[in-house]
Amino acid sequence: MAISSINIHIKVKNFQQSLAFYESLGFKKVSSFGPDQEVKEQYSGADFQYGNTILEIADGHRGVKPHVFQETVNSSKISLFIQVDSISEMLAICKKAGIEPVVGVRHYHWGKLEFVVRDPDGVIIVFFSPYTKEEAKKVHADESYSVNPHPRGV
Repeated sequence: MAISSINIHIKVKNFQQSLAFYESLGFKKVSSFGPDQEVKEQYSGADFQYGNTILEIADGHRGVKPHVFQETVNSSKISLFIQVDSISEMLAICKKAGIEPVVGVRHYHWGKLEFVVRDPDGVIIVFFSPYTKEEAKKVHADESYSVNPHPRGV
């Protein structure tokens, strides 16, 4: 048995607000459904696809109780990790869209640059790219996380 893909379904309070959020980050919609769409459903939804991964947002689902869609995510227990080619370009896209990071760019000792945003429902999204000195300098990365707190032998 082999896993062929991993897909994510985000249950949203306000479909139009969430759609605008994800599209402003550069997510490309590949399909949609809803009362006014070609694919009819009682609720609205859209799929964004990258390779074999699909991110779906919807404000309803036949198999999920309606109150779930009104809940806000209040913790970082689950987060989306999205690798990008350039952390500075992704940061610029966020700023242009008026999306402020909740955690600024950090350089981690495992060789990544990362920053964090929240979607309109509170879902944590971590954008990351491989560390380069040039990119870290360009985005004024916090370097305090770049030292391994548990060096070998300690």
